[in-house]
Amino acid sequence: MTGLTLTDIDRVIIGALRKDARIPNTELAALAGIAPSTCHGRVRALEQAGVITGYHAQIDPEATGLSVSALIFIRVHGHMRDRVHTLGDELRGLPGVQHVYLIGGERDVLLHVSVESVSQLRDFISAHIGVHPAIAGTQTQIVFEHLTPYGN
Repeated sequence: MTGLTLTDIDRVIIGALRKDARIPNTELAALAGIAPSTCHGRVRALEQAGVITGYHAQIDPEATGLSVSALIFIRVHGHMRDRVHTLGDELRGLPGVQHVYLIGGERDVLLHVSVESVSQLRDFISAHIGVHPAIAGTQTQIVFEHLTPYGN
């Protein structure tokens, strides 16, 4: 963020866009209690300051045939810890990868994947995770249900 101090109006705008990034500017302005032109300017300022980093469609993986989601906790070999960022970049390019998190604690990386079946998950782990020289160990958790925050 480049020196922009968030106002209460900015926080209203951010909250509304988080719930619905397609909200019309006139509705967004009404929620914030400001004129549409002022609202448009505030959104542009938030974008330019790096507060709003983009807009995207949220896709339900199950609706696209990817009915099995899993969280894979990855531990990197101690002597390869300097490769964690590189590993993260490699992992996020793999098919089925939804999110990659570099984390602290006992594990180094959390990988969220969505695939068509449990056997496809097994194959994904075997082909991409189990053979990677930087990876010391993994723990895989199947996701039964994803509960989004209220308003999303």
